[in-house]
Amino acid sequence: MRRSAEQEAATRHDLLVAALAEFAASGYAAATLAAVAARAGTTRDAACQHFPDKATLYLAAVQELGAEAATPVWSRLDGPEPPLRRIADFLVAFFTALERDTTLREVYSLAMRGAEGAPELEPGLKDKQAIMEGRLRHMAELLRTADLRPGVSPGTAALTITTAVNGTAATWLACRELFSPAEQARPLADAILYGLAEPRLTEPDDPARSVPLVRETRESAPEDSDTGTTAG
Repeated sequence: MRRSAEQEAATRHDLLVAALAEFAASGYAAATLAAVAARAGTTRDAACQHFPDKATLYLAAVQELGAEAATPVWSRLDGPEPPLRRIADFLVAFFTALERDTTLREVYSLAMRGAEGAPELEPGLKDKQAIMEGRLRHMAELLRTADLRPGVSPGTAALTITTAVNGTAATWLACRELFSPAEQARPLADAILYGLAEPRLTEPDDPARSVPLVRETRESAPEDSDTGTTAG
């Protein structure tokens, strides 16, 4: 019986999900199309109808499912709120999803492994570098209107935030018993954005949101009532 387009699409998606799990569990070199097909509840021949080889399946799983999982997280950078508030919300969303969203966690784990010495993955993984560069530019542009510390450029701030995120994720993936990124998402965002010893100001109408309110632009910074200077 001829399968419908909807059934074929569902099988393809099942294979992508199964591939992500198999590659994350076994690594690229040890994973096989047969093992992926078994996870998806289908046959190797059926898998080959959608993906002619392991490399094609790997890249499709990382790119397509990665985009699905990352979009809700990165969308936190868009909106009307001040730049640092948006970045703080993005950090909280990322650390929470890293622990609680299986797809994002598996994609991130695979992305950190890189090509694993497989030359057939190198061309496809160049897209990952382009995506990372685009996200860095996006964050740096957002930070142009934030009140950064003297001597810190938007590009440096964006790179610092990105490396802090990657380092935190790598640490947790290597030793998940060490801490819970989801439970510590707000304090982690606070530390990354505002340092470890800065004074904190919490929102009076929402004490649960512990990320401090800081100056977002020099023009909008409040004056200190005693000194007549902007509050730091």
